[in-house]
Amino acid sequence: MQIHDLRNLIGQDLLLRVTKHHPLYHDIASELGELIVREKSGQNIHIEMDEDNNVTLHIHPILRPSRRDMFILYHEFGHVADRLNPSFGYSHQRRLRLNSAQESCFLTLWNVAIDTRLNQHGLFCLPQSGDIELVVDNIRYRLPKSDVNTYLLEAVANLSQRGVNRPGSLVTSIWNHPDRFLTFSDLLDLVP
Repeated sequence: MQIHDLRNLIGQDLLLRVTKHHPLYHDIASELGELIVREKSGQNIHIEMDEDNNVTLHIHPILRPSRRDMFILYHEFGHVADRLNPSFGYSHQRRLRLNSAQESCFLTLWNVAIDTRLNQHGLFCLPQSGDIELVVDNIRYRLPKSDVNTYLLEAVANLSQRGVNRPGSLVTSIWNHPDRFLTFSDLLDLVP
């Protein structure tokens, strides 16, 4: 894997540690061609992967990695880990057929599935401060971001707004069963 980080946003040793010792797919680094690191725009941290296994990570600068920074890296590379795992069965062509509401549901479910597994490895980490405003059943809530229930409720609210049936029990079931491996098809089957 060749790392291209022209702005020196993240130390190469940190990227190698995460990609060579990821708990969801050992040695991601050996499967990748290039890893390009770019500064994120706004709040949008995300990772992209092409059909040649080249990855672009959009992220904030990490000079002294906090536990939260480490979680973010493990989470983003969790998407790469699943895509590389033949058992996950990722299909970019099937994903391209999703409309925007379906894509949002799929990503919400996939994020919870990744975070559930990272939590099992002691890597899940919420922000230490800040609040989020959520609307659930037409009731507005202001909740602390540092509470796992807020994280789960945010996922439930997102799914509920997009017509997912029984989103609370769905998210709770995923969170409470980290040993149950959900495939790409399993996640798509949960999207309306």
